Amino acid sequence: MVDLIQTVNERPGYTHSNEARFLFDALMAAPPVARSQFIKELSPADMRQVFAVAEREGGTPYVLWRDDPVGFVEDVLGENLWSTTRNLFNGLTTHKRVAVPSSFSTDKSHSASRATLWWPSVHPVGTALAVTLAPLWRQVERQLWPEIRKAHRRAGLPGDVDMTQMKMMSRTGVETVVAYGIAAAPHNEAAVQGIHIPNLLIIVDEAGGLAHNIGRNLRGLLTGPNSRLLAIGNPPTDDEGSWFEKLCEDDDSTKAINPVLVLPIPATSTPAFTGEKVGLCGSCGPEIDAHPITDHLVDPDWVREVREDYGEDSAYFQAKVLARFPRGAGDKAIPSAWVDNAVAQPEPEGTDYVRLCDLALPDDARDDRTWAVRPGSWVRLGVDVAADGGDEFVIARVVGDLATVEHVSAGLGNSNAVDVAGKVLVEIRKAELLAAALGTKAPVRVKVDGIGVGWGVAGILKKWADEGVHNAEIDAVVVSESTDRDDEHLPMKPANKRAEMWLNMRTLVQPNRQGDSALRLRIDRQTTAQLSVPGKHTNASGKTLIEAKAKIKAKGLKSPDRAEAILLAAYEPAPKKSKRKKATLITK
Repeated sequence: MVDLIQTVNERPGYTHSNEARFLFDALMAAPPVARSQFIKELSPADMRQVFAVAEREGGTPYVLWRDDPVGFVEDVLGENLWSTTRNLFNGLTTHKRVAVPSSFSTDKSHSASRATLWWPSVHPVGTALAVTLAPLWRQVERQLWPEIRKAHRRAGLPGDVDMTQMKMMSRTGVETVVAYGIAAAPHNEAAVQGIHIPNLLIIVDEAGGLAHNIGRNLRGLLTGPNSRLLAIGNPPTDDEGSWFEKLCEDDDSTKAINPVLVLPIPATSTPAFTGEKVGLCGSCGPEIDAHPITDHLVDPDWVREVREDYGEDSAYFQAKVLARFPRGAGDKAIPSAWVDNAVAQPEPEGTDYVRLCDLALPDDARDDRTWAVRPGSWVRLGVDVAADGGDEFVIARVVGDLATVEHVSAGLGNSNAVDVAGKVLVEIRKAELLAAALGTKAPVRVKVDGIGVGWGVAGILKKWADEGVHNAEIDAVVVSESTDRDDEHLPMKPANKRAEMWLNMRTLVQPNRQGDSALRLRIDRQTTAQLSVPGKHTNASGKTLIEAKAKIKAKGLKSPDRAEAILLAAYEPAPKKSKRKKATLITK
């Protein structure tokens, strides 16, 4: 198909017979499904003739798919679709605005990228523009546009696609931008202003994170007769009343003007759950073994794991699995969106950083440890000791702004303080080797949960330090104690050290205006879940308390031991205040 169209593009003077003109007119008048089937039955010679007429009359051979994005994906790009994605593409031909609240891993970026290619391809160059938006630049550059480049290259479409824009040559020989991507951060309202063209398609990727002010500005761009909006993404877990939610609430088929077509895609609607028969993936290329589309979609195992880690009533499960907009999610100690963002933070680059795998140290020399840190970074450990051998014994590490989990174990073997201290000592020695390799002058700091077995572990480690077994500083943190801090300017004042730890982590992962957090989390799925599970509330004194481990476990969820080890590693208790003796007035 593409080869035939390329022949027409290369030979613009191709003869247009009356029969070809008749076929073209008949095809354009036919419904998309019938047109697609008829095109498949044409001989190569007839197809060249028809495409030549399409180029002359419509300004592009792809005008045959102007009202048929499904046919464009299947016939031109040579890919298979499943039922819900077909509905999504067909919706772009019937509605000005299409909103797709979606579960995790439902082909969101794939669908958005194919829509981006379809729109400028089916309109004459210079008359159409596809603009992709996402809240963060890395979402534009690293999620959507790689998909666009790959599909464009594999299908041999005309024009060029670079990092975040697509250019095509007009009939007059002018290279023209026909699609581009931009980041629409909340403070950058100008990003979506001044876009005027007869045929405009706006694609909002990661729509759950789009700010209200940006969303309002988009309305002004949709005034043209042939303007379209596709908003697709996970419902936000922690932002009740988001722009995306308001857009989806605008779904009213009784409206005479611009109703929104809302197409939710819960995990349960995907082929792995419905049993829908789907074709092979056509987007991965010949270098990848043939596999069905379902390999790229959410599966029951993932849903089961999310249910176990977050709970079915959690905002995360409601948003990421059921594609619903959660209610009452604002009482979490740390918003799950902030945790996800810290996990997604890119690795820093440049000569100011060194990769752990390049240091040739035990364990850190693994190929998967490409994480970068600054030389001289402070190395700290956090130790959450399993109470009486139950739950999990976890050791986490923070190196500068890089947080990882280094050890996890469970069982009765963790009830012996000496055995546990020995395992911590192994991680201390690794941390000291790392600090030496980085040229860090400060000693390794180890914060141990000082309740129960942990108090004995901290005491043993301190004794070993006195004996010269290691050179780390050991601090037993009793999380039920007062914080020893009194900062009047804190918006949330912690009631105890446990609350202080959680609020400290909340600050470290909170995104700044550029979407960056102060901590990069390189952690597993369970740790990610545990960081976003506990709720917070205010006591009678106006101070913040964090939901107790016992209450979390009573809901059928795991104790947040991995999360609290990370918290301990990143946390620095206030220096203990020296107790001064009260002066006594002596009288004769």
